[in-house]
Amino acid sequence: MRLPGSQQQQPAPAEFADESRILAEGQKDGERNIPEMGSYTPAPFEQALISNGEQEVQRVYKIASAKISRLRPEVEAHQRQLNDLEHRMRPLTDGYRARAAELGRDATIVFPPVFHWALILFLAVGEFPLNTVVFRLFGEAEYLTYVMASTLAIIIPLIGVFIGVHIRHSVPKRVGNSLIGLLTPVVVGATLYAVSLLRNTYIASQFSGTGQVSTEGNQMAYALFALNTLVFFGAMVASYFAHDPDERLDTLHHSLKGLDRKKNDVREKLYEVGTRLNGEIEQAKSQIEQVRALTNQRVQLYRQTNIRHRRLLPPPSFRKNAEFPPLQWWPEVSLNNHGEGA
Repeated sequence: MRLPGSQQQQPAPAEFADESRILAEGQKDGERNIPEMGSYTPAPFEQALISNGEQEVQRVYKIASAKISRLRPEVEAHQRQLNDLEHRMRPLTDGYRARAAELGRDATIVFPPVFHWALILFLAVGEFPLNTVVFRLFGEAEYLTYVMASTLAIIIPLIGVFIGVHIRHSVPKRVGNSLIGLLTPVVVGATLYAVSLLRNTYIASQFSGTGQVSTEGNQMAYALFALNTLVFFGAMVASYFAHDPDERLDTLHHSLKGLDRKKNDVREKLYEVGTRLNGEIEQAKSQIEQVRALTNQRVQLYRQTNIRHRRLLPPPSFRKNAEFPPLQWWPEVSLNNHGEGA
């Protein structure tokens, strides 16, 4: 008995392809010999089962298409960048091989470029506080002190880099190596002597009772000059050994290295986005295959029930697999070692 004012709860609608309904429809059509014994056309309910399954297929296909359409332009952009870099590298590679064949050797780089530039940066950072101490003696504003100190901290190592490259390319290898070998102990020895002077001056200031370092005389000027010379010489030597003696081969080598690094970065991005895109495609295909497999199971259940209740032989349409409308699959991205696109 329903209470006054209460609402009767409506049962949830049964799924169209519910197993009980498939059994009922199969029995009803079988008893009526639907489809006819010689029919090559599927029964109306079988067509409805396929149509119902394809609605879910289209839903999955639409969602996957939206995700793939967002990833596809990014993949194509990275692919164009990769193709452009490969196009730019091709003449450089040919030129490098030709020059290496003329010289009978490949590029000889003693000091790796990554360590070379790391050392230059370290020298510039170390040069900055040294110059800051010196320019504070002028009594200028603090920001001017930093400007002057940073200028020298950048200029001195860079000049050393350019001088090292110039010596490497313009001076014969044997002469350049001899020059570096002679100057290295001289500069290092002078710097060690300068450091000793600074240490002795500091110790003397501690025992004098004032606690202040004396800047009189030429010792301090010599010490600062020796330290700046060490920075300059260190940058020059690092640059000297970070380049090949042959200027043309060295230029081609560094150009190829730079483009190859860019190419690897683009290839990694292409691989990352391409993997996501291929994953979306594979996931969509798997879901669609599962939906169609379930639809095929339902069709088979309907046919078997229909056959059990038929008085006549089953139609030829029951001997064919369920036919699904074709889908236009998305092209995948080829992620081989060369980073080539689909």
